[in-house]
Amino acid sequence: MAKRKENNALYFLTANEARFLESFCGLIVPSGADPKLEPGANDVGALNYIDSDLLDFPKEVQEYYRESIRLVDELSQKKFGGKFAQLSDGDKNMILRDFYLNPKTRERMFGLRSLALEGFYSDYRDPWYDGISGWEFTGFSGKRISDLKKDWTFLKIWRDWESKK
Repeated sequence: MAKRKENNALYFLTANEARFLESFCGLIVPSGADPKLEPGANDVGALNYIDSDLLDFPKEVQEYYRESIRLVDELSQKKFGGKFAQLSDGDKNMILRDFYLNPKTRERMFGLRSLALEGFYSDYRDPWYDGISGWEFTGFSGKRISDLKKDWTFLKIWRDWESKK
């Protein structure tokens, strides 16, 4: 699993929310046998992307995601007696299935999943990560894409990284 930052500090998420999202992201986009060649969301740093991205969201959007995480944890506690991050992958899948099948929480499932997928498939990578990116792994390239200069400085984690250089 990728490390958060040198000091493991978070910008927006609580420690519990970070554990949830690490667990969730690892389930949505898991690593392959060799994470350097088949990275998952956690390998490229999806948690840091999400933490930095949510920091700049409007308060009502931030609260929407916080509430979504709380609801998944409540369902996990009710069904299995523990928080989502503590459950086996099979039990996590059952929780996410139930969360998705409930018309009252289905939209929230899509929102959480979108965060995990964006953290991987947006071609994000932590500044210190030296493996291949999501785009490289999926073979998403081409003349226009490969020539893009990627600038992640809109994320606080990258601004902090750049300021240390």
